[in-house]
Amino acid sequence: MPTDPTIDQEKSPRETILKLLRSRNQKARFISEVYAALARAHVERDEADAALRQLEADGAVMIRDHCCGDPHLAGVDLRVAALVHARGESDPQMSTIRVIDEEWNKWLSEYLANHRCG
Repeated sequence: MPTDPTIDQEKSPRETILKLLRSRNQKARFISEVYAALARAHVERDEADAALRQLEADGAVMIRDHCCGDPHLAGVDLRVAALVHARGESDPQMSTIRVIDEEWNKWLSEYLANHRCG
């Protein structure tokens, strides 16, 4: 797993989230990764949730929820977030959805290839 950028504890949770999402060449991250990085910066989960909600309301970040029928994943947060911007396309929302879906599909493919219920 790539290392996170140095997180400046003086920055607000919003700024920290934006920096974190920019750190992977504008790729998406699972919310659990965002929480883990923010926890290392001593940002509480309620602060992180408030910052994520505000960034999403401002249109700066998109968060998509996913589900998987595997009972081992019941209760697991499978949301994926990414910055909203054009990425060379004319529709920022659609390009962001594609980036999120690519990350989800990559993770799901790896998960299904390595996990066997039984």
